[in-house]
Amino acid sequence: MAKLEEIAALLTEEIEEFNVSVAKLEGLSKKLREVKVKADTSQIEDLLETHLKRQAQFEKVQATNTRDLIHSMDKSKLFPKWIVVCSIIYIVLLLVLGFSTLSYRHTNQQLKDKNERIKRHYQSFIKASPEVEAHYLNWMNPPENQAK
Repeated sequence: MAKLEEIAALLTEEIEEFNVSVAKLEGLSKKLREVKVKADTSQIEDLLETHLKRQAQFEKVQATNTRDLIHSMDKSKLFPKWIVVCSIIYIVLLLVLGFSTLSYRHTNQQLKDKNERIKRHYQSFIKASPEVEAHYLNWMNPPENQAK
């Protein structure tokens, strides 16, 4: 029986401690019901406002950088002026030289053709009149040259 009394005493102590804990919880529960929680978003609003200001400054800097970049790209050139000028002069010189060469060849061919026509005309003229041929040969080789 001593054991039963011991167990009963332990159970009684546990129940008393449980009741004390329940009483404490009830007191805390009453205090929690009395406490009114105010939702304070001022810190979050301050953080958000600071972030938005930083974001606006960043966007301004980005817009300035983009504008400067576009301006620089507009001013930039693919080829320097001196290369363009030299290339144009070179092309013009090549065109003039090519045209001159073609013109020279054409003129030279015309002169050759004209010379051939004159030779054929003289040959046909000399064959047509034998006395002209004699005068021509006499003119080419005068008698005083033949005697010497």
